[in-house]
Amino acid sequence: MKRPYITIKFAQTLDGKIAAQQGSASRISGPLALRFAHRLRSRHDAVLVGIGTVLADNPQLTTRLVTGKNPVRVVLDSHLRIIPVPGTRILRNVKKDGVIIFATQKATKSKIKALKSRGVEVIIVPGCKRGNIDLTQILRILYKKGVKKLLVEGGSEIITSFIKKQLADKIVIITAPVIFGCGMPAARLNLKLKLKSVKRMGGDIACEFVPGRVSQ
Repeated sequence: MKRPYITIKFAQTLDGKIAAQQGSASRISGPLALRFAHRLRSRHDAVLVGIGTVLADNPQLTTRLVTGKNPVRVVLDSHLRIIPVPGTRILRNVKKDGVIIFATQKATKSKIKALKSRGVEVIIVPGCKRGNIDLTQILRILYKKGVKKLLVEGGSEIITSFIKKQLADKIVIITAPVIFGCGMPAARLNLKLKLKSVKRMGGDIACEFVPGRVSQ
């Protein structure tokens, strides 16, 4: 299958949590790591998140802290829960930077119409088990649209799905000197990684890995 080169990136605590709890927003890494994340976005054609990340963090997914072109912003949102959510920052400057939202047949026509009126490209794709969006289908579509490098930023369910299907070519993990004790892990699976590089960013550490095979 022709698909983009895929990098998964996330920030975690020392005890492997990406959020204090499901649906909550938690800034984990410091300013240097944040600039690194923006630089990473500038090197990709598109950045992808799930609707859970949009609702919890309200991210912009831009490169505003560095010099570089903003990637196309891609959201996986089966039911188009992004509508109606006031002040959604990912829907700013849609016509300039581009926003693609993948949904399933369960999305209502009124929500599709509302998003298209704002310049958002809504693409309906088949759902898989549990109603989730078919990742292989969206990767084919993105590749045909010229997305050769895709950055996946989460959340936990999205990260887990990409890794389980062995769709990650590289994984970048930023670890901060913080312990939550309980919270949301980045992925719910066993995976062996091969370390490629380590870089210190203030109090944080960024590690680049090549993923191995997933253990069931």
